[in-house]
Amino acid sequence: MTGPPRRHHANASSRNKNGKPEAIECYISRLPDDMLRVIFCKLPIGMLLNDCRYVCKSWRAILLDPDFGNLYLSLKEPSTLFLCMKDYTTLHWLEFQGEQCFFNPVANFIKKYQFVNSCNGLLYLREFRSRNPYFDDLVMYILNPVTGEYMCVPPAEVGRDLETELSGLGFSPQTNEFKAIRIYKLDEKKDLQADVYTLGNGSWKTVGTAPDILESCLFYHWGYMKAFVNGAFHWLLVDMDDDLDQIITFDFETEQFGSIALPEIVEFEGYQILNLGVLGDSIYFCGQDKIESAETKEIWVMRQYGVVESWTKMFVIENEVGVQNPFIFRAIAVFDDGDVLLLWDKTLVWYDQEIESYTLLSIEGRAIVHELRFALLKDDAKGDGPKVSRV
Repeated sequence: MTGPPRRHHANASSRNKNGKPEAIECYISRLPDDMLRVIFCKLPIGMLLNDCRYVCKSWRAILLDPDFGNLYLSLKEPSTLFLCMKDYTTLHWLEFQGEQCFFNPVANFIKKYQFVNSCNGLLYLREFRSRNPYFDDLVMYILNPVTGEYMCVPPAEVGRDLETELSGLGFSPQTNEFKAIRIYKLDEKKDLQADVYTLGNGSWKTVGTAPDILESCLFYHWGYMKAFVNGAFHWLLVDMDDDLDQIITFDFETEQFGSIALPEIVEFEGYQILNLGVLGDSIYFCGQDKIESAETKEIWVMRQYGVVESWTKMFVIENEVGVQNPFIFRAIAVFDDGDVLLLWDKTLVWYDQEIESYTLLSIEGRAIVHELRFALLKDDAKGDGPKVSRV
C-alpha cells in the first residue's frame, strides 16, 4: 500500500426535477445468483452488510447463506479489516483496500460499551460505566458483527461484591469451542480466583486459583495490557518491582496458567513498558527509554512464540504528530508494504516507515483487528446457554 488511504464516499441517489428519488430499475438483479455472489465478494464488508443486505429479499437470502460466507473469505481481495469504537457508543467497520479506506457503521445494541478483545470473528465487550466502574460486576457481551447476533454472558454466581475482574475471550481449536475467562478477588484476605465459561454451557466453572502477581493488573488500565494469540490470553505485568516484569498467560486448551519472560532491555532502570498487543500472529510490547527520549516508542515482537531469545526490536517511532497525550499509544497493524496503523492518543495515524512520514486519518476512536465470521452465534453456542438476540 503506497501512501495513506483515501476515505470512501457513497454516490448520491438519482433524483427527479422535484427533488424526489426516482425509481430506477435494478438491472444487476437480473444477473444469475452465482455471478452476484462473485460481485458481492469484491465489496467492503460494511457496504455488504449495511446496504446490499437490505436491497431486496433475494439479495438478503444470498448474503445470509452460510456457503456465501465461505466464498467471500476465499475470493475476497486482500484487505485489512478493523472495528473502530468512538466515545464508547458507536462501532464502525474500518477497511483498507488498496488506496481506499471504507468506514461504515455497525448497528448498536447497547448504549455504551468497551472493547475487551476480538477472537476468531467474535467480539467480547463489557458494559461501560463512568461512575465507579472498578467495583461492580459489569455485564459482558459476545457479539458477531457480521450476523448481528449477540448474547449476554451469564453473571457470576458469586454475586456483585467482587472487584474488577480480568477477562478475555479465547478459542480452543481441539474442541472447537469459544471460552471466556474471568479472574477476580472477593476480598483482600482471599486468593485470586479463575473461572472459565465455555460458550453454550450456560454457566461458569472454577479452574482454581490464579497467580497472585496478577493482582497488580486489577487496578491497571485493563485495555492496554492484554492480548489473545496462539490459543492463550496474555497479561503484561510491569512497574511494580523487578520480579513482575513478565507476561502471564492462560492457555484455553489446557486451562492452565504460564508465563513468558521479557527481554533484558526491560530490566534497565530507565526503560518503561507502555502496552502489550498483537501484530499479525505475533505478540508485541511497546516501550520507551525515558532517559534517552521519552517521546520515542519502540515496538518489540516475539518472532517465535515462547522463545525469549526471539524478542526483536521491529521498529522505532518518534512523536512527530503533535498529539496531546503521547503515552496513549498502540501499534494496531503492520501492512505487507511495511506501513503501520497506529493509535496515538485518540487519533488513528498512518505511518510510512520507508519515508518516516505520518498522516492523521481524521478518524478518532480505538481500533482493533477483527476477522470475519459468517457462522451463526446460536450455532457457536450449540443452542444452549443464554438467549441469542439480533441487533
